[in-house]
Amino acid sequence: MSDVIRVSVFVLLVVSTISTSVPAFAEELGMAFWNVENLFDTVDDPETQGDEEFTPSEAKEWTETRLELKLKNLARVISDMNSGRGPDVLGLCEIENLDVLKLLVQHLAGTGRKYEIVHEDSPSYRGIDCALLYDSKVVKLDRSRIHRIKQFATRDILEARFTSSGLSFFVFVNHWPSRRNPEADRMAVASVLRERVDELLKNDPKVDFAILGDLNDTPTNASVSRGLRTWGNPDELRPGVLFNSMWKLHQDSNAGTYVYQNKWDVLDHIILSPGMLDDDGVSWVRDSSQVVKADYQMFVPNSATSIPRPSRSYLGPRFFGNGYSDHLPVECRLRVHSR
Repeated sequence: MSDVIRVSVFVLLVVSTISTSVPAFAEELGMAFWNVENLFDTVDDPETQGDEEFTPSEAKEWTETRLELKLKNLARVISDMNSGRGPDVLGLCEIENLDVLKLLVQHLAGTGRKYEIVHEDSPSYRGIDCALLYDSKVVKLDRSRIHRIKQFATRDILEARFTSSGLSFFVFVNHWPSRRNPEADRMAVASVLRERVDELLKNDPKVDFAILGDLNDTPTNASVSRGLRTWGNPDELRPGVLFNSMWKLHQDSNAGTYVYQNKWDVLDHIILSPGMLDDDGVSWVRDSSQVVKADYQMFVPNSATSIPRPSRSYLGPRFFGNGYSDHLPVECRLRVHSR
């Protein structure tokens, strides 16, 4: 055998060994979630009790001009997600209706994305809902459904199943009851979601799903840690326990997604199934979960004792044209493995 042939065979063997020892993947997806702080239209819905404050005649003076500015500001942040490409899948909450979602998609045209909408009106007394935007050029929506909380009127849990490169994964979008509500209310929502999670895990222990949302509790609060059964170390998960990828952020007292009483809290979560932690199907890229936080999103108080915080659209009736939301978005990357 000539030297040239020997070298060629050696190279082929090395390449073959590498390709079989390293899990193959087709692409990475950017996934994000954001509580966008009261994205309302300017029209009073007579069937909704709590939307009147976001109309031109009320104290907030919510006009078409202000709505347009809000949409422009939101689109700026969303376009900057996923390293400036915009997310492939985006969960949203505090959305009034389908109309404002369509307006938001129009403002995202500059991303080059073909965003489609998943949404359904919920029984929230304020008329705010959860929703999903997804780039239909990248992922395919297989089906969607809502999970209603029967005990009381609140935001529904939105579930969607997507396919990318022939591989399926589920996304749940949540907005749990406010911290002004008793903890039992958030426990009730956690129970509804956990029931669906158990159903999925029973059918397939390696099922891939992500739970996104403003849970209005931190990773260590009972509704998240016990009600939903989550833990913060991906290498220490017991059977049936979900991985809360925001745990590391929660441990940093100088970081979070929301500021309350001059203190950071982590209320916005990316929680993953055990199947998202393996090298098969769709998986979470390790350590990719983070807040989306640019300088322009932050408000810096004049007081030396007050910490910087997300630049919000409203404080009481006062509108801030350079505001975005009182929450920071969270994002991560997903790896789609080829078969």
